[in-house]
Amino acid sequence: MRVAMMTLNVYDNYGNMLQKYALYRTLKKFADSVEVLWHPATKPFYPYKLELEQQAEGNLRQAVFRGVREYKLKQFNDANMVTRFDITYLEELADEYDYFVVGSDQVWNPEFSVPGRFLEFAPREKRIAYAASIVIPELPKNVQGAYKKKILEIPHVSVREKEGCDLVEKLTGKRPLQVVDPVFLLTADEWRAIAKRPPWLDKKIYDNGYLMTYFLSGTIPEQVNRLANKLGLPVINMLDKNNFEHYITGIEEFIYLLDHATILCTYSFHGTAFANIFKKPFIVYRVGKLRTTRFSRLGSLLEMFGLSDRVSDMALNINLDDPLKIDFTRREEVLPLERKKAFNFLANALWK
Repeated sequence: MRVAMMTLNVYDNYGNMLQKYALYRTLKKFADSVEVLWHPATKPFYPYKLELEQQAEGNLRQAVFRGVREYKLKQFNDANMVTRFDITYLEELADEYDYFVVGSDQVWNPEFSVPGRFLEFAPREKRIAYAASIVIPELPKNVQGAYKKKILEIPHVSVREKEGCDLVEKLTGKRPLQVVDPVFLLTADEWRAIAKRPPWLDKKIYDNGYLMTYFLSGTIPEQVNRLANKLGLPVINMLDKNNFEHYITGIEEFIYLLDHATILCTYSFHGTAFANIFKKPFIVYRVGKLRTTRFSRLGSLLEMFGLSDRVSDMALNINLDDPLKIDFTRREEVLPLERKKAFNFLANALWK
């Protein structure tokens, strides 16, 4: 069986690469061949060919930092997944594959450009959506008709967030199956199998524990530093634009750091997901004025595992007696059932 996979293709986001790798690995358990399609409308970015003349004055250093990190993510992508760039028209691929799978990540978010996001170029019986995410609370009226028609033409539809399921049901009259993000389909040991200790992780400094942060802005709230001082832990800020070694961390090193952290402070969905996979204490900081819909994917995840108390309030206060004490009982009960549901969905879709 030959399967093609479509998702958001970038080299600048850990969560995106992790979910893509996890879905790829999972599909390999069902199919003989899996290939990721990279549509020419979203041209591959080669970080080592930085167009430095286009960088604003004073940002050259950050451009180099970013280029090195994205190159490392590209190396991971190329080493672990087969990606097709030789695509002129998606329609030409319709007969080359037995199935086409779109997902996960925000593939159905109309704010993002994802050519072929509904697999309309392939025969209907070959279309599968796994954990497709919309995120925004309401679709713009000008796309609702197209979304309704195209989603109804996909025989096997699953969505990642409860809010997304509600939206699709309201739009189409049919409720899709809610499934977990692909990163949960691999076990902690499967993730550990590819983890690598960063060479800069000094045993004298970090082997007694550390607080890890993962904020996409690279700026951490002052409350995090106060927590680190209270716990007596050094801080590893993953996206610190002033720390070359931390900023250029690769995927394998990112997994290692999450697995060995004493506690994670984040506002990232996938950061929170991996804290749950490795059963690590974590705190979700609600930075600034959030659109509740942007929080929905995190909210769905935390509600599923009974860990909604791990969220700070709007003033970034932590209402926990002991931040290092966390109860994963609900997660232990629910995750095996969610994995089984997801595998059954894929088996029914691919082996029908």
